[in-house]
Amino acid sequence: MAVQTVELKTLQVYEEGGVYKEKYIDSEKHPAMLTNYSLKVGKDSGLIKGSLLADIMHLQKLQDVEDDPDQAAEAMERLDTTECLKVIFLACSGLKKDFKYSFDEFAERYHEDTQTTIQTYAELIADLADKDPNQFAKSLQDSTKKKPKKGKRNHQNSKSKR
Repeated sequence: MAVQTVELKTLQVYEEGGVYKEKYIDSEKHPAMLTNYSLKVGKDSGLIKGSLLADIMHLQKLQDVEDDPDQAAEAMERLDTTECLKVIFLACSGLKKDFKYSFDEFAERYHEDTQTTIQTYAELIADLADKDPNQFAKSLQDSTKKKPKKGKRNHQNSKSKR
């Protein structure tokens, strides 16, 4: 699993010769990686809803449509950059217990373009799935199995015991 780097900085807008210009100051680099703790914090705080499994599946579809620009454009439209930003925030704050920014402050200091935001998000999600591919597949399989309710006997087993 790779640790990503996220740069936060303050945007300053100033006027020079009647033209507004921008510059960035106070740049800080932060490590980012999705952990079980960061996912828990995201769920508890309401920043993420449900599982990131759907996002992983969606990203795999994006990889499959690379050769078809129309399909790729349609798939990209479904990605919400604010949702991507939430996951990036959780990846930063989950690694550092003393992370000093709220989500709003983080968003105010995060100035990457949409392509970089989506790429960082995709790498974080992919790293989460690749953490232990066999364990991920087993967990997915286990979560989709139907389990018999306690106290009820399996109908097939009861017939074979007669």
